[in-house]
Amino acid sequence: MYPANPAHVPSDLTGLNPAHKRNLWFTVLGLILFILVYLALCGWFAWASYSLFAHGFGPGWEIYSWVAGIGSGLIALFMIKALFFVKKGNLGDPFEITQETEPQLFHFLHRLADETGAPRPHRVFLSPQVNACVFYDLSVLNFIFPSKKNLEIGLALVNVLSISELKAVLAHEFGHFAQRSMAVGNWMYIAQQVASHLIGSRDALDNFLLSVSRFDIRVAWIGWILRLIIWSLRSALESVFNIVVLAQRALSREMEFQADLVAVSVTGSDALIHALHKLQAADEAWETTQGFISDQVRSGKSAKDIFPIQSRIIDHSRKLWNNPDYGSVPVLPSENPERHRVFTSEIAQPPRMWATHPYNHEREANAKKRYVPGVLDDRSSWLIFDDAESLREKFTDRILSAFGTEFKQDPEILDAVDKFYAKEYLNSKYRGAYLGRSFTRYASSPRRYYEHPIGDVKETLESLYPPSLSEQLERIRSLEKEKNLLTALHEGYYTPPDGIIRFRGRELKKRELTGVIQELDQDCEQTYAKIFEHDQKCRSAYLRAAETIGQGWPEYLRGLLEILHYADHLRANLEDSRGLLNNVYAVVTADRHVSSAELLRLVSAGNQVYNALAEIHKHKESIILDSEILEKLELKDWSSGFSKFEFTPATEDNMQKWLEVVDSWIDEAIGILYALKQISLEKLLIAESKIAEKIKNPKTELGPAPAPSKAVSDYPTMTPGQERKLQKRLDLWDRFQTADGLIPGFLRFAVAASILGGALYLTSFAVFR
Repeated sequence: MYPANPAHVPSDLTGLNPAHKRNLWFTVLGLILFILVYLALCGWFAWASYSLFAHGFGPGWEIYSWVAGIGSGLIALFMIKALFFVKKGNLGDPFEITQETEPQLFHFLHRLADETGAPRPHRVFLSPQVNACVFYDLSVLNFIFPSKKNLEIGLALVNVLSISELKAVLAHEFGHFAQRSMAVGNWMYIAQQVASHLIGSRDALDNFLLSVSRFDIRVAWIGWILRLIIWSLRSALESVFNIVVLAQRALSREMEFQADLVAVSVTGSDALIHALHKLQAADEAWETTQGFISDQVRSGKSAKDIFPIQSRIIDHSRKLWNNPDYGSVPVLPSENPERHRVFTSEIAQPPRMWATHPYNHEREANAKKRYVPGVLDDRSSWLIFDDAESLREKFTDRILSAFGTEFKQDPEILDAVDKFYAKEYLNSKYRGAYLGRSFTRYASSPRRYYEHPIGDVKETLESLYPPSLSEQLERIRSLEKEKNLLTALHEGYYTPPDGIIRFRGRELKKRELTGVIQELDQDCEQTYAKIFEHDQKCRSAYLRAAETIGQGWPEYLRGLLEILHYADHLRANLEDSRGLLNNVYAVVTADRHVSSAELLRLVSAGNQVYNALAEIHKHKESIILDSEILEKLELKDWSSGFSKFEFTPATEDNMQKWLEVVDSWIDEAIGILYALKQISLEKLLIAESKIAEKIKNPKTELGPAPAPSKAVSDYPTMTPGQERKLQKRLDLWDRFQTADGLIPGFLRFAVAASILGGALYLTSFAVFR
């Protein structure tokens, strides 16, 4: 059962490199600095308060001494209380296994731990997720005493990996088990919780000081001073801790590289990279699986074992995207396998200093820098469990029990998956024209789609969806990706991997980006125009064909397109208004204080959401859906799909409660509009296929069309380019408050340190005078 190890492994493969050692020292020194600053401030303010109360205040200056004593005590309390909010690391819904329940798995784990030189896991837990990780039982005492390491194994990950790939993933985790620098990770986790509570939490003490600040002016000044000192403490400690975080993240990347090499030492250079390659497909398929199961449970059905559903979804997705490597191992060349690359570098990527993991192309280069050939065992990972089938069924029951509803097991559930992927808009004959793309978004009126001139109807129908359409769709995806990456570079959100901007074989300077982005915009517009022309050609040709057939088919097609256009644009408008609300909320709360002007701005953004919702509810009585759509939606009419609209506009007085409920109203509307969009698209394509078949074979039976659907004529539209403008940068004051950027960060630290220095001087004056 245990996959063979590589035959020849360099003895120094897993040794620590200079960068690892350097970042380890930086992190340790930074942590020591943070701890010393924290303890020194705690100790000083606690001792100052104790001294003033224990030894009396002396003659004169009584009010000043009392204020200094009480204030020092409150500040000490503010700092010390953070130590009592450290949480243990744990799983949300733990399922622990032991050597008695899974002897085969533990034999596998213990052998692997021994081979990698790692301690055996203290406890082992299973989860249904696409994941494998180390976690700890932590407390403040673990600053001194080492913590025991636990292992989590996600069964949705096991389900997609071969046994060699799973061995590589677990060996990577055992690489972390063996790292002495993991102790620094424990300290960082504890320190981060202390810092997070100090900096981010607002509790009874803050409310008390705020109340004092709003009291009579003769007392309020005390609250103002204490709040200012606490702001300076938070700001200064955050600045110091951010430096520690940067060093720790650089260390974390080196630890990932070193753990990868541990995996290479027992599986070779390819198994871990193949596992990384499968992760995206595994994640996407697992998310789809959960959505599918949720729909089935609502229908009163479910599966005995949901993990085969994940596998079936990956198979369908592979065909759907015409990508044979999706969720499977790329073919390894027999010659020069060390030069083979699964991952490639992007034009741009998020700044390295905030990344906790290396990028996949960097991990692959690291694993193959000194190539170690390995034996790839393609057997299923489920072999490591004694009774895999029973285990999968047990976890399926755990997942389904969360729904709290009754359902029956459906032995033909995989047929339902196949039926789901047999939808007309997923048919490969459409060349991906309706995959992840809303074609109705590109025109403000459905009438625009009937403006293309049509000659011979039969010839036109036969020319639709040519192979070149796939190329155009792929080109637009590529152009959009390039444009987004270059825009992120231009605006400073991303950085080039090695400091050099490489684009289509040439090196660019940052000042050239504006012109290149404009060229990409023009290319996008031209490609979109070609695709839009094909959309027009399709709808116009099918309508002309329907007009030759009659029997209500032209009206039926028009009605379906109207409904599709209506649902798509109203949904897009509502989602866009939600995006604006989220953007404004993030901006106005960035400094943890909302001014009256910011509140008005938030109210304005909220009412754009309200107006978008009101528009949807205003029309719900006027929308007429045909019987087939209503049957699919399981509604008697369109209005019955909505709750009674009792939502109110946002105001300054109700904003907090309004924000608590707005998402439920948005989600309800988006959910039913999305369902209407998908069903009407499906019905439209099926109807067009029937009409095309009738034109091709006149003897084909085609009865009268169903009664047509009918949308309203006046509603908000959201074509590309009409999206609401979002704020991408904080204003100067908020940048100062949040230390957003090098200069604002330095200025805030300087101001905070000055205030803190003044507070220390004044308390020392009170104590020693």
